[in-house]
Amino acid sequence: MNLPLHGANPHLLYKGLCFEQPEHLVDFSVNTNPYKLPLEQAPSQEEFYQWMMEYPDPDSSELSSYLAKIENVNKEQILIGNGASQCIYLLAQLFSGKRVGIIEPTFSEYRAACIANGCKVIAIYTTEEHDWKCHLSELENDLKDIDVLFLCQPNNPTGTVLSQEELYHVLKIAENVDTYVIIDEAFYHFWLDGFSAIQWLQQFPHMIVLRSLTKMYHLAGVRVGYIVADKHMIQQLKVMQPPWSVNRIAQQFSLRLLQMTSFVEETKQKIAEERERITKILQNAGYYVSPSVVNFYLLREPRQQTEQLMHDMLKAGFVPRHTYNFFGLEGKYLRLAVRTKEENEHLLHFLVRWKQ
Repeated sequence: MNLPLHGANPHLLYKGLCFEQPEHLVDFSVNTNPYKLPLEQAPSQEEFYQWMMEYPDPDSSELSSYLAKIENVNKEQILIGNGASQCIYLLAQLFSGKRVGIIEPTFSEYRAACIANGCKVIAIYTTEEHDWKCHLSELENDLKDIDVLFLCQPNNPTGTVLSQEELYHVLKIAENVDTYVIIDEAFYHFWLDGFSAIQWLQQFPHMIVLRSLTKMYHLAGVRVGYIVADKHMIQQLKVMQPPWSVNRIAQQFSLRLLQMTSFVEETKQKIAEERERITKILQNAGYYVSPSVVNFYLLREPRQQTEQLMHDMLKAGFVPRHTYNFFGLEGKYLRLAVRTKEENEHLLHFLVRWKQ
């Protein structure tokens, strides 16, 4: 099968499976914010035209300063990138040729970026039976044998997290053995009552935090992400970053949308309520649902009919995210987004009927 490597590609998914695409679709493969931005936040035509014509600030200085204030760090500890994906590739380039541990299953770009930069990748697997958490005693041994660890928190595609105590323990061990830990917090903004590792930046100079603005703030097409790390690390990364990486439209949109704190809080609350409701209904119907804290979850059909379920969903106009390219999953699960209540309800009716 020639399937897309990411969600949000319904046309490619139908084409890869040789299925006819229904006229009406609901895309549950894309894990961005399902709620529309308030119209008053949209730029005027004149503003947008001005942003489009002007050269961007090559250092994203205003945006860096704003984010530094939000994160309570120095401006020199932040690098703005063309989406979190550019940040991942910059980090892989920085650690070129090193031994890199990746806690799987997780976002496939870590592995792709590391392999492209000649790194030796060591997979550290988690399983459903242990709620997608690694054994800390085993991880302690792994950290001694690697130079860098990629850890997605909350994790994509499971939606699961380590507790504050668990994550702090990992960082402390890593610091003691001079292993860098890259914590990808791309979905942090969807985590109700969540915490960020940025609070420990001064304690752990080997820690690097990744963030994305594309998921919560509807900037997937604009591409904005950033790295928070020790200033010496940021200096090294900036030398490698191509000039004009972050366009003026991306910078200005980010500055405007980051002020929408009430929109973010409302989104978090609604997502959490919907996820809890969905989980109960699906578990009662006999499905496995991962213990997610964000806006997506893994679904498994206990009788190992996941491929048939995916095909039937697509024919009915519901687009799931396949998991064939997630190491450790190999297609046995589907990743589904938490969308609006109305859209979730249509999906739930289909999934409950499908089990009967």
